[in-house]
Amino acid sequence: MKKQDPKNQNLKRFGLVVALIAAVALWSQWRDPVRQLTRTGEFFGSYVKVDVCFEATARDRVHHAVDAVWERFADIHTRLSVYAPDSDINLINNAYAVPVRVGADTYQLIKDAQDYYRLSHEVFDITLGPLIKLWKTKGRQGIMPTDVEIRRAKGLAGMSAVKLLNERKIRLARRGVKVNIDSIGDGYAADEAARILRSRGVENFLVDASGELYAGGKNCQGHPWRIGIRDPHDVERLIDVIEVSNLAVSTSGSYERFYEIDGKRWSHIIDPRTGYPARGINSATVIGKSARFADFLSTALCVLNPEDGIALMDELGPENAAMLILDDDPQGNKRLVSRNYSVYQVTAPAL
Repeated sequence: MKKQDPKNQNLKRFGLVVALIAAVALWSQWRDPVRQLTRTGEFFGSYVKVDVCFEATARDRVHHAVDAVWERFADIHTRLSVYAPDSDINLINNAYAVPVRVGADTYQLIKDAQDYYRLSHEVFDITLGPLIKLWKTKGRQGIMPTDVEIRRAKGLAGMSAVKLLNERKIRLARRGVKVNIDSIGDGYAADEAARILRSRGVENFLVDASGELYAGGKNCQGHPWRIGIRDPHDVERLIDVIEVSNLAVSTSGSYERFYEIDGKRWSHIIDPRTGYPARGINSATVIGKSARFADFLSTALCVLNPEDGIALMDELGPENAAMLILDDDPQGNKRLVSRNYSVYQVTAPAL
């Protein structure tokens, strides 16, 4: 057998390596790089933001999909907001004792709110409009509402007064009751955005509807989306980071929205059992299958006894998890977490 010259063998190996490098470079040129589209706007009395990761060949499809999301945001804002004069919500609130027909999604959201009321041991209540208005007014004036004022406003609340009838009709059975579904409306908007994007072939995105998040697929680096959770004692600092894919994240608390009276901060979340702002929880972060459900839960957990809230989360299954930050330790952050929370937690809290 003829021996091969070692020099020729080395040349062949070198040629093979060069060929492989050239092939990789050519493949990199052919491969469509991942792009990111970001769009922001104002809806629901706050901001919205949508980030989409896509290949260049999908550019037109992605832009059209985000256009459709913006149209849906405008529709939801117009029909569900208490600040839109002709919204379904104001139609209901201005027609005491008279059944009014509303949109299918409005009807379903109020039906869901009744289910959430029962699930939350009756602390999630969409009929607290008079109490919210009272605390907002007094907060602007910087004075505490009186016990008489609180009892009067509390007497106007009551989920039992909201009657769901056939043919998408709703009737308020008691004068003075006002419904407000802002506490799940933002989450619903995020879910709708996710539905529209997926229906148009967009799988990798992050929707932020007034702080209610839905993370679809992967980020532009091909990893689960990382979500930072703010420290309620120092909002410039992250207290934790979680990773999620095809899940929603909602945080509620008193550290950003509050009433300040006589130098004391009061949460904007009202406890229907007392008529006073909720106490004991600085923030509640919930991971859930839908943004609407996570939105509801994060609000309810700010009202429930912390141990009861964690027990509720543990009953809901592995795709639902929560972290509570308690406010009884002003020098730090006392935490309670549900059983499944660590599955999503990133060990190094940095984005």
